[in-house]
Amino acid sequence: MRSSRQRGFTLVELMVVVVILGSLVALVGPSVWRALFQSRQGVAETQMNNFSQAISMYKLNEKKLPDSLEELTQPDEKSGEAYLASVPQDPWGNEYEYRKIGRSQYRIRSGGEDGTLETDDDIVFDSDKKNAER
Repeated sequence: MRSSRQRGFTLVELMVVVVILGSLVALVGPSVWRALFQSRQGVAETQMNNFSQAISMYKLNEKKLPDSLEELTQPDEKSGEAYLASVPQDPWGNEYEYRKIGRSQYRIRSGGEDGTLETDDDIVFDSDKKNAER
């Protein structure tokens, strides 16, 4: 004979599980988002450092700064090799801004998460400082 009572979770048990999962997300979520942003910032800084190295090699061979980052993807006349295979977008899917400052200095910027330059989340690489900053 079968018992008339069906097996399963009660509404109260399901609600307790949902409250526990919600609490875990509330506690861990901000740390995960912060770590995700910091990792994207690290990727942008690494890409900017790679651009800087390619620009240094370009300047050594061509005796001038490139006019754009895309110029670094063109094959060198002597070696036939490009300084960069491609110019990636920043981790948020936006283009990097490259600007020459004088004859030997330059600045590379990412608009950060909001994609807008001149805001608090910009990541900037200045050639005279040799590292990216936020």
